[in-house]
Amino acid sequence: MARLLTLMIALLALVPTATAQSSVPGRSALGNDAMVDTRLVADQVAVSPGTTFYVGLRMEIEPGWHTYWRNPGDSGEPTSIDWILPEGVSAGEIIWPAPTAYPFGPLMNYGYGDEVVLPIPLTIADDYSDRFLEIRAAASWLVCEEVCIPESADLDLFLTVSDAASPDNTGAALIQSGLDRVPSESDLSAGIARSASSLILTIEQPEDGRTVRNAAFYPYSDMVINHAAEQVEYISDDGIALKLDPAPEARSGLTRAPQGVLTYEVQDGGEWINRAIVITPESGVKVIDVPQDAFAGSVLPVTLSGLAVTLIFSLIGGLILNLMPCVFPVLSIKALGFVERAHSAPGELRRHGLLFLAGVLVTFLALAAVLLTFKAIGDPIGWGFQLQNPLAVGILSLVMFGIGLNLVGLFEVGTSLQGVGGRWANAGGDAGAFMTGLLAVVVAAPCIGPFAAGALGLAFSQPGFVLVLVSLMLGLGLALPYLILSFYPSLLKWLPKPGPWMVRFKQFLAFPMFGAAIWLVWVLSMQGGPQGVLMLLIGFLALGFLVWTLKFSNVTARIAAAAGVLMLVGALFGVSRSTMAVEYTGEPWSQERVDMLVAEGRPVFIDFTAAWCVSCQFNKQMTLNSRQVVEAFEANEVTVLIADWTNRDDRIAAAIRGYGAAGIPLYVYYAPGSSEPVILPPIISTGLILDTLNGD
Repeated sequence: MARLLTLMIALLALVPTATAQSSVPGRSALGNDAMVDTRLVADQVAVSPGTTFYVGLRMEIEPGWHTYWRNPGDSGEPTSIDWILPEGVSAGEIIWPAPTAYPFGPLMNYGYGDEVVLPIPLTIADDYSDRFLEIRAAASWLVCEEVCIPESADLDLFLTVSDAASPDNTGAALIQSGLDRVPSESDLSAGIARSASSLILTIEQPEDGRTVRNAAFYPYSDMVINHAAEQVEYISDDGIALKLDPAPEARSGLTRAPQGVLTYEVQDGGEWINRAIVITPESGVKVIDVPQDAFAGSVLPVTLSGLAVTLIFSLIGGLILNLMPCVFPVLSIKALGFVERAHSAPGELRRHGLLFLAGVLVTFLALAAVLLTFKAIGDPIGWGFQLQNPLAVGILSLVMFGIGLNLVGLFEVGTSLQGVGGRWANAGGDAGAFMTGLLAVVVAAPCIGPFAAGALGLAFSQPGFVLVLVSLMLGLGLALPYLILSFYPSLLKWLPKPGPWMVRFKQFLAFPMFGAAIWLVWVLSMQGGPQGVLMLLIGFLALGFLVWTLKFSNVTARIAAAAGVLMLVGALFGVSRSTMAVEYTGEPWSQERVDMLVAEGRPVFIDFTAAWCVSCQFNKQMTLNSRQVVEAFEANEVTVLIADWTNRDDRIAAAIRGYGAAGIPLYVYYAPGSSEPVILPPIISTGLILDTLNGD
């Protein structure tokens, strides 16, 4: 019987297509039909001892689905193979073909669609003596569309062993198709260096004399770049440069060369051909010259009529800024200035009007200079960037609070309320007028408003002088009402003569300043969370204490004032270190816990998720981590159970099948007092979660 079996295997080994390829359907972890059909192929049907040959894992993937590369990107898992080989045979690492990028909302994944062959070298020892070679492999992979499904297959392959190798033409062609997609090794010079908040990857020209386009970098490590961020390219005769957004781990710099794959298209005979090469950029080096404006956006042509329309819109936009809520508190300072000087010498009013205009224009020009500087180094920032920094928000809030304390009469800095400090007031109000213009722009800039938004948007795509002109016109529009009133004081004749009402009016104007301070505290709560708000409130306390101590001139008061200053500095430091930390959490899932909570009539939300599930991570970032959802869960006393399927768990797989789902993400909600589950779609939104909790 044993001889008969040996004879049958030997006869089968003579048929290449039957013995050198083994097809086994994939096996879904959920027990449903697999999305990937796999089989092992070999480039030889007969192998010789002391040689290396190739085996390939052929994966035929359902349309719309994809598997993953060695670095899967923001989520996912690479394909893995566990080999069961006879003694004397060893398997090498998977030789990965170049990947394709698969964007999914704010995430980016790298992998393969349709069909891919993963080649693997196998080496057979010189002293291998068996006549047959049985290759067994347990392959596992993750396949994703909107949902992700772990799949696996147990594969085997029988080859004969002889002194003379015999090729398998069909298997060799399939493996070659995979090898053709493998990036070629390159000795081209490459470097990667920090530039402001970005990484600049440079590589010398890979295709001398030929046009290249659509370059992209795929690092082997997931701790080099932000995969989802746009890779902005600059191509010259000298080479290619890519502006990359660093991963959090790389923001302080790269400690070693980040090896990876560079893909691009090259024009050859009128056709664009895909190419891929392996590069190892040297850290801290640029191998080609990159102009300062290399990564600036495309510049639209400037026409005289277009520039005129843009400047008119800028002027109107500046006028409208006077009506925006964020600049209204500063209007109170200007209004009080009118009241105080309505019956003063006309020359003083005009001088203050011009100084206010100067403060506005100088500050607008300073903001434009900062924007142009960042644009020149390839890191453009947006208008109103000063309120993107928690420390700047905290300082502005304290300034508004301090001005309010001054207006309400807690302390005096002189007769002019345009002054923000005593020296400005003591200078006759001139410095105060200038500084009020500065403060108006700092607070008003984030409130772009209509007309100004379009003008600024166009200006950012134009040469620098256009942004400067637009900034000047915005400033002129903001200062124009005050300037007109200062030059035509007859318009102020309706104001009553100075009297006690001015003190009450001054005190009343403190409340818009307090309102502005409250608004800025709210802004900080979005940036720094409760910790930031707490530190800023401590800053308010320190500022109030400091103002109170300055009323006294003895040594004890000075010591107390120094303590107040230290408290204020410490509070601002705390504000600068604050971060927003909102993340939804839950208990570990178990079916027993679900049954108990449902029996008690309590609302339950079950999140079937995994670290490798791209849709799960998308939903977590965009919906489940939102403050509205977290607060809604808390308000409705919903128990959140997280079924983490990152590692295989038969209990979780059985539960997923029990809910009739094809994979994850899967979200299940039990309403209070109900034992009927509500199955949510794979892609969820904040509105959907809130409606579900409300029973809509």
